This record gives sequence, structure tokens and C-alpha cells, in this order.
Amino acid sequence: MNEKKIVLIGAGVSGLLCGRRLAEAGHSVLILDKGRDIGGRLSTRRTDGAVFHHGASSLPDFYSHKELPEFGLEIFKRAEKEKIIQRKGNLFEPINSVADFVNYCGTNLNIRKSCEAISLNLYNKTIVVKCRGGVHEKTPYDLLVLSIPPNQAKTLINKQIYKFDSLIGKVQMRSSAAALFSFDINPEPVKEKHFSNEKVHVQVENNRFKCEQQLFCLTVHTKEPFAKKVVKNDKNTIKELLLKEIIDAVPFSLPKPTYEAGHRWLYGFTERSLGKSFLFYNEENVGICGDWCLGGTILDAASSGIKLAEHILTRYNLFRLNYLSL
Repeated sequence: MNEKKIVLIGAGVSGLLCGRRLAEAGHSVLILDKGRDIGGRLSTRRTDGAVFHHGASSLPDFYSHKELPEFGLEIFKRAEKEKIIQRKGNLFEPINSVADFVNYCGTNLNIRKSCEAISLNLYNKTIVVKCRGGVHEKTPYDLLVLSIPPNQAKTLINKQIYKFDSLIGKVQMRSSAAALFSFDINPEPVKEKHFSNEKVHVQVENNRFKCEQQLFCLTVHTKEPFAKKVVKNDKNTIKELLLKEIIDAVPFSLPKPTYEAGHRWLYGFTERSLGKSFLFYNEENVGICGDWCLGGTILDAASSGIKLAEHILTRYNLFRLNYLSL
């Protein structure tokens, strides 16, 4: 088998499952992600006595998702069998934490975190990566996969692919803001799973996953149209604005937070998708995938990444069918 070195940018679900499919076909896959943790918008943050899940935290019923390739279906079925996820009505949710599910998707992959791709030379097949401590490295590749939001892909490609900008200009993404708060009060008396008002939705972390929470933990997400106003601010201002909304939404008094953090999802939701499973440019040896290609769910992300991987394997006559022995 003619092994190819594949560099994949972005360790969200689409990138992880694309990388996993390629790696299980015998290829060298290096995944680079600028975040401290993998998962993209499937995010778990841990502090002393508190755990927060401030991104997507459920996936639709994968048994009935028509776009999902068999490779993805087998992975999710195995995750259910191994009690990583469980059915909740028409959805599936992690049992212990979103991080467990993300790590399961990235099983046995070579992933480098806190490594941001800052420039790309398609002619020389090299990508410049900024890693921890500000160190810049040149990374060569045979094939490049971008599993990042469309605006970030546009910036990185930097007009090196003809008509790429106009093509992804059809995609529309919507931003959102979130904040995380813990309070040194006894969480036991609080039985509610969430609170809300006209501007925000507040999730009680203590009452959804089997995480050990010593503190009372809340994650707050903005609703539209309030989100459009909030995301224009820096993270500190976002935190302050959303704390005011929590005080309004929660029907009892709260002390000063023991932990607080604001967060922005600049490309949080897909409002208009590309309408294609993925993009692949033969001459440049570049593939592009992500939930925004098909829709906005975790299953859209999974379908896009896996279909791109199988296109690559088929194109280079490197397809292998033994993945069912997961």
C-alpha cells in the first residue's frame, strides 16, 4: 500500500472521524488543532469542583440518519454499547461527559493540540503552524484536509484555489455567546435542569451528566436576537452581561461566583449550508469538510468527514473494507 502523509487541520467531530477512517486504512494522519482540548464545539471544561459542557451536548438519532455512512454508524453503535452515550428520547447524550464522547471519536489518533495553522503553501505542500510558546514549524504533507469553519478555511487558503471564496460565500454561519459560572452553595436542593428568560437559556450542570460536582454549576447560552449584541463584546464583558441574565432567570439568590468565564462561538450555528458533503480539489490535493457542508448537527459533521475520507481512499485506490472489526 502506498502510504500517504495526511495532515488534517481541526479536531472537531468531522476532523476526528475523517482522520480515524483514514488512519484505520493504514495512513499516517497528523491532526492539528489550535484548542487546548479536542472536540471543537463539543466542549468540556473542568475546574476545581466544577465541570461545564458549554458547546453541543447531544446528537440526533444516528440509526435513522440517512446521510451517515456505515463507518460512522458502527462507531456510534459501539459508543452506545460501551456506555459512552445513551438514548434520551429522540437524542443521544453522553453518560459521563462530552469529553468522553469526543475522546472516543479520536481513539488512537495522532493529535497535536494548541497548534494553530497560520499559513498554507499549496504549491510546496507545506503548512506553517504556530505551536505552544509561539514556536513556528513548517509541516509538509501529501494530502491536506481542512475541517474548520468556512471563514477560517477561506483565510488559510488565501485565494490559492480558484473560485473557492465565491463558492463558500453561499454558506451562512451564526455566532453565539456562552458563559460558565460556579457558586459555593449546596446543589442538592436544586432539582431543576434549566432556567431561562427572553434572552438566555441556563443549564444546570449538576443535573444532567454523571460528573462529580462539588459546586453549583451553570452554563448560560444566548438566545437570538440577544446573541448578536453579546458576541460583539470581549469575553470579560460577555461574562458580566450573562451573569446579569442568570440573576434574572434563576428564582433564588446567588452568591458571588467562585469561577466565571465568557466564551464566543463565532461560527456556532449553520444557517445555510453548502449543500455538498465535502469539497475536494484534485490538483491541489486538498479536501474540506465540516458540519457546515451539510447542516449543523454532530451527525452532519460526522457524515461530511467520513465521506471525504472515503472519497480520498477511493480516488487513490487505497480503500480498505475491514473497518467493521472496530
